[in-house]
Amino acid sequence: MWRADSYDAPQGVGESLETTPWWSGDLAHQVSVGDSEATPVNGAAQAWETWRDQIRSLGGPSPLIHFQDRNENRIDLSRGHPGGLARFLAGSPTLLVNLIRDDMARKPAHKAAGRLVNHALELLQNRGLDTMALGIGLVEWKHDGVDYCGPLLMRPVRLRRRGKDFELTLRKSRVRLNPGVQRAFAQQLQVTLDAEAFVALTDDEGAFKPNPALDRLRDLTAHRGDVTVAARLVISSFAELVDPMLDDAHDLEHNVLDALGSNTTAVATLRTSRVPVEVSHPDRRSADTDRFIADANPEQDAIVANIQAGNSLVVQTPPGTGATQVVVNALGGLIANHKRVLIVTPRPASAHAIKERLAESGLRGAAVEVANPGKDIIASIGRNEKAKKPTLRDVDAALERLRKVILRYREALSEKNHELGVSALDCFSALGRLSLSAKPPETTARLDKEALVSLAGGLGQAAELLAKAAELGEFKYGPDDSPWYGVSFTSLEDARKSQERAKRLSIDLIPKLLERIEPILAQTPLPQAKTVGQIGMFLHLLMDIRDTLDRFQPTVFDRSLRDLIRATAPGDDAKDMPRIQRRRLKALAKEHVRPGVHVGDLHEWLIKIQAQRDMWNRFVETGHQPSVPGGLGDLQALFQQSETDIAELDRVLGRSALNARLADMPTGDLVDLLAKLSQESEILHGLEQRQEIADLLAQWRLQPLVEDLATRHVDGSGVANELAMAWWRGALETILDKEEGLLGSDTEILQRLEADFRLVDEAHAAGNGQLSGWQLAERWSLGLMDWPEEAQALKKMLQNGTATVQSLNSFAPHLTKALAPVWVASPYDVHHLPHTLRFDAVFVLDAAALRVGETLGALRRAPQVVAFGDPVAQTPRPFTLGMRVEDPAGVVDRDEAHDESLFAALRELVPTMKLEHSYRSSGDDLARVVSDAFYGGQGQHVPWAGSFLGHPALALDVIEDGQGMPDPITGIVEGVDAEVRQTVSHVIDHALLRPTESLMVLTASAIHASKVHDALGLAVGAKPEIADFFTKDSREPFLVVTLDQAGALTRDRVIFSLGYGRTPHGRVLSDLGPLSQPGGERLLAVAFTRARRHLRVLSCVSIEDLRDERLSATTRALGDVLHKVDNPPLAKVSGREQDPLLVDLAKRLDVLGMNVELDYQGHIPLAASYGGYCIALDTDTSLMPFSVREALRLRPAALAKSGWHYVRAHSLELFTAPDAVALRIATLVGLGDTAGATSHDNPEGSHTFRTKPSAPVTHAE
Repeated sequence: MWRADSYDAPQGVGESLETTPWWSGDLAHQVSVGDSEATPVNGAAQAWETWRDQIRSLGGPSPLIHFQDRNENRIDLSRGHPGGLARFLAGSPTLLVNLIRDDMARKPAHKAAGRLVNHALELLQNRGLDTMALGIGLVEWKHDGVDYCGPLLMRPVRLRRRGKDFELTLRKSRVRLNPGVQRAFAQQLQVTLDAEAFVALTDDEGAFKPNPALDRLRDLTAHRGDVTVAARLVISSFAELVDPMLDDAHDLEHNVLDALGSNTTAVATLRTSRVPVEVSHPDRRSADTDRFIADANPEQDAIVANIQAGNSLVVQTPPGTGATQVVVNALGGLIANHKRVLIVTPRPASAHAIKERLAESGLRGAAVEVANPGKDIIASIGRNEKAKKPTLRDVDAALERLRKVILRYREALSEKNHELGVSALDCFSALGRLSLSAKPPETTARLDKEALVSLAGGLGQAAELLAKAAELGEFKYGPDDSPWYGVSFTSLEDARKSQERAKRLSIDLIPKLLERIEPILAQTPLPQAKTVGQIGMFLHLLMDIRDTLDRFQPTVFDRSLRDLIRATAPGDDAKDMPRIQRRRLKALAKEHVRPGVHVGDLHEWLIKIQAQRDMWNRFVETGHQPSVPGGLGDLQALFQQSETDIAELDRVLGRSALNARLADMPTGDLVDLLAKLSQESEILHGLEQRQEIADLLAQWRLQPLVEDLATRHVDGSGVANELAMAWWRGALETILDKEEGLLGSDTEILQRLEADFRLVDEAHAAGNGQLSGWQLAERWSLGLMDWPEEAQALKKMLQNGTATVQSLNSFAPHLTKALAPVWVASPYDVHHLPHTLRFDAVFVLDAAALRVGETLGALRRAPQVVAFGDPVAQTPRPFTLGMRVEDPAGVVDRDEAHDESLFAALRELVPTMKLEHSYRSSGDDLARVVSDAFYGGQGQHVPWAGSFLGHPALALDVIEDGQGMPDPITGIVEGVDAEVRQTVSHVIDHALLRPTESLMVLTASAIHASKVHDALGLAVGAKPEIADFFTKDSREPFLVVTLDQAGALTRDRVIFSLGYGRTPHGRVLSDLGPLSQPGGERLLAVAFTRARRHLRVLSCVSIEDLRDERLSATTRALGDVLHKVDNPPLAKVSGREQDPLLVDLAKRLDVLGMNVELDYQGHIPLAASYGGYCIALDTDTSLMPFSVREALRLRPAALAKSGWHYVRAHSLELFTAPDAVALRIATLVGLGDTAGATSHDNPEGSHTFRTKPSAPVTHAE
């Protein structure tokens, strides 16, 4: 903190309650500069006087002493009807017609009431000043040649429109002496007026009688002939600002103010005092430190982190971007750290939004209004007394546990497999793209792990090999097309010889063999042979039987030889047989030998004969004895030749395994196969080249894929995709199988986890506010024990209604700090704060609408300043407290005025941060025009579902007969009858069709506004059924206001009626009132940012006429904006590659008859609609950039708020079950039954869905 004597503030800012402010600047005389006669001067001193001059100009001439007593400026009730006046003075709402019943007298009063309502509305909404009051007794005097006039006593009044009339209500506040008159009499006339005594004189045993007070003033001024006191009752705007604000701006020694005043040392100190801030990612933030009491997006998070670090900032806050959330979250952190904050805003709506959000978060009463603290203090006490410590341990633990699992799932989706180099998301995208190709791959081949790993870096090379193989005809024939498929030859000669063998067998050997075997077998009881192998077996059997019969008698086959075999076996094998029996059986065996034949080993022969007998009996069941036909010798030679060739073919064809040999094939099949093998085949051409490639493919372990490609005869153009399909599918299966974070590919588990996270996160967020409330309650409880005398004083103040910010901090400072960690004030109420009340930070809201001078009292009370504002739609402008006939402001250059704002001045010294994401549920067309025309196209917004359905949020009506007579004085054409009629018509339609939505009429012309008011009064009188819409009490009542009055107002729907027309000759005048003044574009920004849902623009002047080069730049700016209204800019294209899985889903939804758009507004990956229902679908990929909280809770909630039915689809289910996802969406929009049938009938879907944003409809509503 810069000081002339290097004096620094005490360390415990906000803790000390000494009576001397730490910023006291009366220390310059203590500094030694080497010259005893020199006095150091703060470099900002000149700026201080400039700012004080700004304060002196606030509000114009004070109506307390410079009241213009003219019909236009007040409602005179001095001669009001006794009955109505009695009712009014009793505090009952009273219509003006009942107060002034004479038509002639009521006419000027009615006109004045209209001016007063507009004036009061502007001051209240834009300045937080409630100035309507009943002036009791008018005092006039003269001093130094200046005439003075003002009421003696004042009492607040409420004035509002009631149809065609006005309603007046005297508020219950006490009568008070006019402080301006009191001060002026003391300074100018040396007459002291006792405020309490004068007020007491008006109380006659509970009845209000002002005459004694007037008589008392007459007595006090009887010696002066220039003072007159008239018994008058007038209602006008009475308030003062300058004197108390100047008193509060006496001491301006403060580092921020010094820096604003160009003190170089202070500027350097301010800039170097910035604390570096590292914003932790929400997903890495522990639940203990994640204590925001309102939801926040990343840009809001960064701003709050800087504020909590103690940095002064400027925050740019376009409408709807969540400034309230930022302030509330910053307050939550500062309150938790025992900091005290002052919030200053000229606009009650901003203060109300913060207090309301705090109340929703469980901190009702934590922000106390300076102007009326009692109500908030009572609310704070009530909250403290009811507060209970929330049990957040289990909730926080569950939050961290669920978040960890979900984050692991995300990581597993995007994490690259260390062997394959791809992630699951990569696999989904690649497989999706392949499925969308003109000819999707259909391979079902499965590659093993070794093949997948080897191909990870060589898919292109393998694809080239496959393409080369296809070019050589490798896939022209498959296993079912040629028996030569898959055969490997050592050489071309080997292939030639193999085919020759096949031809020889097919043409010669096999036909001969079959022909000769049939008659031979017919001579025996053996059956016909079914295979070549069986032919060989029968042939060998008959040849063996022939050899046997050459040596043995035929009787050897009559019975089993097993006993004879045992008997003739070597000694040890037959030792268990009795010797006599053995000898007998041996003799019997020898009897079977033919006479004269010598058999060398009888035992071996008997074994062979038994085998022959068994084989014979296996095929011959009739009991015939074995016999030998003739011709076996020639047939044996033929068979051996055939057998040799068949065996060689078995080797070549790879059929050598048992049951796969050619000899085991049925003869008919063998003949057919040999015929095919003997045919000329292209598969044998280019054999050596194909074999080389086949060997290389085998090294890649691609045999399953090669076989599948050949089976389906895939041509060269498709093999690369087939390979990619096999590899990516194998990679996905590998990843899903090994990655535990993917939860076993069970999307139901993931859905339950995400649903549980949403519930737990909501409980955590709600608990943060409860925790802050409990901490404040603990401070309150401790304070009651430590400061009992303060508790008694506080109780007394609240009971008798005397609690003010001064009394609270004087008699109960410690308890007040516990009850009121945040104070809320308008810049014009800050002077009520005690000089000893210190703050750690001051938040200036709507800072772009305030000049530095207006904020001096706030800025000097805290070391940290955070200014929030919208430099586009906000700008300081002069105003008058009292009613004046003349316009004291004249022409205002709003651009120059903006340069004088606190926002503009402070942004030169401290960092500027920006909120860009709008949460208004306004139509896309309106949001884009506002962003493009006023915010450089940088704004972001959540798309509105109504825009997707074709409902415009922006309409332009050019009125054809918009001519009128120029004003004889100004020459301007204002309030054209046709425009008035159309405006009223739209208002009446709104009241009939949309009475639950708030409405406001904006216009640049005050005359037009007045005419619309009058016409509406007549129209509503003719339709009493809609009168309630215009007269009921509401937070957002219907209004007709000028652009100057609308800066702090918003409504659901707005009608912007330009208010200026063409001359009877159709000429467009260049003067469009304030819109044609310098900086008029800022008023345009006001006009286009007041509507939350819908804006209708009415103009008597065409767009082309308004863009005429002869008009001023500010006037042409209106034409340019209206041109954008008529031709809204298209949504920005994100440039992202479309997710192929969503493209596939879109096709399926399109088949069901739904309107589908991908990457809608660059915000929604897939948007679909049917029958008025809108679907917004998010995927794993689209949610990856967001934190878990934003992805699973905040984003779905924002989309739902904007009218979308939210659908969350995981990548795995989009890949494995797209029909199920489509059916789920169809069920949401009421297409469930149709979807079930259509998904089976049209599995591929249609290709007619939109892939680019279409221009929304802008002229139909």
